[in-house]
Amino acid sequence: METTVFGHRGVPEKYIENSLPGFKYLAQHGEAVEFDVQLTRDHEPIIMHDEKINRTTNGHGFIRRMTLAELRQYHLVPDKRRVHQLHVEDNRIPTLDEVLQVFQGTNIMLNIELKTDKLDYPGIEALVLEKVQAYGLMAQTIFSSFRPETIQRVHALAPNQPIALISRQLIKNPAEVMTKYHLSALHMKKTTVRPEWANYERAWTIDQPSEMMQMFQYHFAGFFTDDFEQALELEQQLN
Repeated sequence: METTVFGHRGVPEKYIENSLPGFKYLAQHGEAVEFDVQLTRDHEPIIMHDEKINRTTNGHGFIRRMTLAELRQYHLVPDKRRVHQLHVEDNRIPTLDEVLQVFQGTNIMLNIELKTDKLDYPGIEALVLEKVQAYGLMAQTIFSSFRPETIQRVHALAPNQPIALISRQLIKNPAEVMTKYHLSALHMKKTTVRPEWANYERAWTIDQPSEMMQMFQYHFAGFFTDDFEQALELEQQLN
């Protein structure tokens, strides 16, 4: 079974996380991408991991309390911990539409995480599904969330769409959970994955070469990494 390498929030090792330059680079060089969707006050899906813009931009505040126009007053900033991040001109906070345009017409697999584990975004499932369908990307998209109710709503709206439950905790009865929630995979914190469940587990976040090698050797369904280039190099060595 082939192990799929997902660029985690784009290419954080090289570009600012969840940024358009990172997504464009991955669209040309990668095989799969993971990114996060939040909703603004005027119900615009935007791409950011945190519920607040404090960590990754030059602004402060909750996304849900700002309109898109208000958010666009701010821009993404480099992560000072990542010395290899490149300076880019396009550092705006991207919308879902802008990111889907990047991957439209590619064969890149998309994992869209709906960020509903801390805040409730009513209607986010239907809104994101509609946009993904409009760009013709449903066949290559997986929807995931920490929140079971969210993936249940996605399944109700699109019964044939691949969905995955994200978990920080070890799941002792994975087959039962997969059946209960109609899952195609489990997205597990790296400390909780088990080789015997590898064919339907994807692990996060795998950045060390030794960890990556284990993912390939045990034929995990996939893993999420901040450095997909290193992962693909290791995969080529094995082949």
